[in-house]
Amino acid sequence: MVRGSVKWKVSYVISYPIFRFVLGVREFGRENVPLQGPVIIASNHRSAWDPPVLAFASPREIHFIARGSFLTPYYPHFIRFYNAHPIIRSAGARGAMLTALRLLMKDLAILIFPEGTRNRTESPLLPLKKGIEWLAYREEIYDKVAVVPTYVERKRWGFNVYFNRAIYPREIKREDFLEVLKEGILKAKEKKEVGYGI
Repeated sequence: MVRGSVKWKVSYVISYPIFRFVLGVREFGRENVPLQGPVIIASNHRSAWDPPVLAFASPREIHFIARGSFLTPYYPHFIRFYNAHPIIRSAGARGAMLTALRLLMKDLAILIFPEGTRNRTESPLLPLKKGIEWLAYREEIYDKVAVVPTYVERKRWGFNVYFNRAIYPREIKREDFLEVLKEGILKAKEKKEVGYGI
């Protein structure tokens, strides 16, 4: 059973048949996601389906940063209800990171796409932006935050989500962090060293 608020648990149960049998979501390495404390799920990003797919695949409730322009009058309350935290476009990346920091300081789990945009190339991963490094090494959370390298793979039918082992900024030199994270995401894609026997 997923960890989280009542709304999250109820929604998980109701949506389970859709995500599992209609959308074909399969998750691997869920045990690599810490169930307590601040967590950054750092994933590749290729599809608008990635946030809901990752929300379903995660073993705990997660929060999202949403651009203000995405919160249209038609469904702002709906996506806010499901933990989308809006930022105005003029706030830019810094506004997003400050919002993420506030959530992590509450010991929540958040989803971040460290590529910074959707990857529409043939490369498995775009260069990672430095925003996630700035966030992971903030003194407010540095000594306890966990970063989970994650890869979402779109199949002909469905999605596979691979959670690699968590990395801890306090154990990594800051100048090495982005390279370690990149390697963790790519190894998750290759289904290596992700803690589920492949």
